[in-house]
Amino acid sequence: MSNTKDIILACARDQYLTDGYKGLSMRKIAEKAGISATAIYRHFNNKEELFHRLVKKGFGTYTQYLIPALDEPTAELRFKKTMANALNFILEQPKYFELIFVKSETKDELVNFDDLRIDSKISFDFYTARITECISEGYLKDDNPSEISVLLLAAYTGFFALYTSGLLPRSKADIEALYWRTIDRILNGVVA
Repeated sequence: MSNTKDIILACARDQYLTDGYKGLSMRKIAEKAGISATAIYRHFNNKEELFHRLVKKGFGTYTQYLIPALDEPTAELRFKKTMANALNFILEQPKYFELIFVKSETKDELVNFDDLRIDSKISFDFYTARITECISEGYLKDDNPSEISVLLLAAYTGFFALYTSGLLPRSKADIEALYWRTIDRILNGVVA
């Protein structure tokens, strides 16, 4: 994190995950970021704007993890790379996962702001597009791509909610193996 705004957002994310939205304090964030309380207002007008930008950054980070799957040459490989990149997101960015997929205040923020709903829909649409391609190429059965996306995202968020709460194995090798076994079980119902 090279710039002050990113440092502030990281400190805000950490404080939010610990204390919730009500406990989000500009003064505490500034203190943790090593800047003055007034300096934080050079970057964000208020707590509401800071939280909004934080949620936006969470969804943007998730999208950045998914996009490289488009470099794969076939629909099947793009789909599998999407699933691998989703795994990498949670292993490398568990705090952003928790922020955008677990915390209730994030859902409240989505209800109130069109730009955040659009940002949150990008990942769903990305999954759906990969699934649609796989159906067209015959890798997946002819089915409703949006409903398969719901199934996969529900499994993904549930799986990693269990992971972040400490109820699943903590070693990277164990969690990766369990993740792929879980995905394979789901795919057994939709692979052509």
